[in-house]
Amino acid sequence: MAEPSSAPFLKFEDGDGREIPLNSGDVWKIGRTEQNAVVLPDDMVSRNHAVIQKFQGGEFYLIDMGSRNGSFINGRRLTAPVALRDGDRLSFGEARLCFRNPAQVDTASPSPEITARGQTIALFKPANVSVMVVDIRGFTALAQKIDSEVLSRLLSTWFGDVDRIMRHYGSTAQKHIGDSVMAVWTHDAAAEKHVEILRIMSAVVEIARMTDRLHETFHLAEPVRIGAGVNTGLAALGNTGAGEASDFTAIGDSVNVAFRLESATKELDADLAVGTATFDSMRMWPAAITHFRTSQAKLKGYDAPVETWHTSFAELSEFLAQQKETTGPPKLG
Repeated sequence: MAEPSSAPFLKFEDGDGREIPLNSGDVWKIGRTEQNAVVLPDDMVSRNHAVIQKFQGGEFYLIDMGSRNGSFINGRRLTAPVALRDGDRLSFGEARLCFRNPAQVDTASPSPEITARGQTIALFKPANVSVMVVDIRGFTALAQKIDSEVLSRLLSTWFGDVDRIMRHYGSTAQKHIGDSVMAVWTHDAAAEKHVEILRIMSAVVEIARMTDRLHETFHLAEPVRIGAGVNTGLAALGNTGAGEASDFTAIGDSVNVAFRLESATKELDADLAVGTATFDSMRMWPAAITHFRTSQAKLKGYDAPVETWHTSFAELSEFLAQQKETTGPPKLG
């Protein structure tokens, strides 16, 4: 009688109990499309939903790739890469799987890098970050009103200026997504986070002022409008892809919330919305309470309302001007 295999695998807990071996390669992608190693044909599952990575120490890690509806392990939503243990139950949309690794033993922490098929893929590392998302309001309507060549030059100018401003105020990464930009600030544990948050707010104001002048440069009938969201929390920093195609980014629930906050500004009738952790770093300045308002916002993909703080660009500018008078301009990174 053959000995049962000790190789790791994923087992579907519903349907036919299908098993997917995890003994060939180092990266297994999970998502809705056929390009994934684990295909889940479910509308609640994103095209590129999550990955399982194996590191040199033998550990398997589950990493959510910024999915719309999240990845869950043993009933808890994933907010950072987590090491998998034999028997862990994973959920993606309606799919329920069990991670099995019968031969698993406790191992040392994995190396900061792994090598997959001759290419280096950086380990996603947890970090305390602030994520800013800036999006052009009414982009579809704008695209219908102006010539495509003018639109192309406008976008190129806007993206270039936004990147420049974000880097000037200490952003460690920028990413263009459609007609929006995501930027990441990494907080050193020893740094004064409230000063860094003030730099981010200064970047928001400068981006708003730059955007407000675009209609003059491109002779548009009305100004270009933007909305912004900022959220602070734990995220995973690293590269998606490998080699020349690698892309440094941040992933995790705190990143998803930043996008949802920006989207919520429309319902809140605000220009900027920030998460509670971000606002907490500004509470040391009494004027923050008078220049921001709080609301329980219903964020897409989240069951319970989330406390947010929101304001207009004009009020944010007034708040920063007051702090500049008392503490001087924010120090740049």
